Amino acid sequence: MAGEAMQRGTLPVQRLRPGDHAFCRYTERPRWDLVAAYAWTGLARGEKVIICPAPQADRDTVRERLEEHGPALDHVCASGQLVFASMRMLLHPDGRFIPAREWQRIQEEITDALAKRYAGLRAYIDMRWVADLGADVEEVMACEKNAAHLFATRVYSEVCAYDTSAFEPAVLDAMHAAHPHDLLDGPGDLHVLHAAGLVRLIGEADMATQIEWISALREAFKRSAHDGHLVVDLSRLHFLSVGCASDLLSLATDAHRHGRIDVRLDRAKATLLIGLGSRYLKHVVLIEDS
Repeated sequence: MAGEAMQRGTLPVQRLRPGDHAFCRYTERPRWDLVAAYAWTGLARGEKVIICPAPQADRDTVRERLEEHGPALDHVCASGQLVFASMRMLLHPDGRFIPAREWQRIQEEITDALAKRYAGLRAYIDMRWVADLGADVEEVMACEKNAAHLFATRVYSEVCAYDTSAFEPAVLDAMHAAHPHDLLDGPGDLHVLHAAGLVRLIGEADMATQIEWISALREAFKRSAHDGHLVVDLSRLHFLSVGCASDLLSLATDAHRHGRIDVRLDRAKATLLIGLGSRYLKHVVLIEDS
């Protein structure tokens, strides 16, 4: 499982970029904090955002849930930058699901967004529309597996959300495999993946996840002590607090006999570690990941 996740591209929702197609699942009710973070990341980037909640969801209630996790949506709704829709509305006037029709309509929405000078388009789609439209699940799975052309120009991103109570486990597994990315459950989570000579930390490292952060690093140092080389991969870490950055350097200091420690990270996090004194640890090498 860890090896599969290493390859698959598990991401925090804030790290999704134009051209990404991501899977997430929920039980009973969506993670509105995840939906809000995805929407506001796109709005801040100047993209148009389409939210397609579950067919039975009340649009006003959905908006209220999003506003619980971010600013008021009056302006972006009034301007048309944020739109609440549904797959039924998207496919209108067709009464049934046809993959080619869905692809055509999404491409039309992309073209329209670009024509209106938006930086791109992103969509959040609750997949309970499958039952609402009486769509064939096998046909939907084939559609998901063959949708790469929609993302090739890297101006469109999409999150497909699956209610675990509405789909069979085998279907969920197949849908999960059909997406290049899968999301952490929500903002604020920290996910740890261990492999030989490597630890990958995904999500957010702050006071709320500090105990897990320290535990993961200690385990990684312990596992790699024999051969003395460790890669600490922070390339999918959305947020790194000063406290957690200090913990990393403190543990690396204690592991001065460990051998080389490569830390993969972006420029902002490299600047933070340099400011905290990483340059004095000769066995710690910062590798900026663009």
